[in-house]
Amino acid sequence: MLLTVGLLFGGGLTLAKLRPAATATDATGNQPNPSAIPTVRPAVNVFNGTPTSGLARQVSEVLVSRGWEISQVGNWAGKPLKKTTIYFPAGYSAAADVLAKETSAVVSPAAPNMSQSTLTLVLMK
Repeated sequence: MLLTVGLLFGGGLTLAKLRPAATATDATGNQPNPSAIPTVRPAVNVFNGTPTSGLARQVSEVLVSRGWEISQVGNWAGKPLKKTTIYFPAGYSAAADVLAKETSAVVSPAAPNMSQSTLTLVLMK
């Protein structure tokens, strides 16, 4: 984990942007509202949209440690984005919101030519 922290700090995206995973209780000790927790947690495609080599792999390893399944890891070939973005297919907006809270990303519906069965996380500075 320390190696990952060092690599991410040196590469523009920091683990500070990867927020701690949600716990079973909130700050007051109460359990979260079950309707706020998505029942479906789709796999995630993680793409690097930065010049930092290996960033998608490093972030995907952190996400796996938090219980996310990773489907693909690679470089983003789409248009440049201003912010780290999660694209979600129909029916997965709640899961996208959960992942967005962990990654400080914005969410957007997936375009028709994107995966319609996984979340797509595009990492930007």
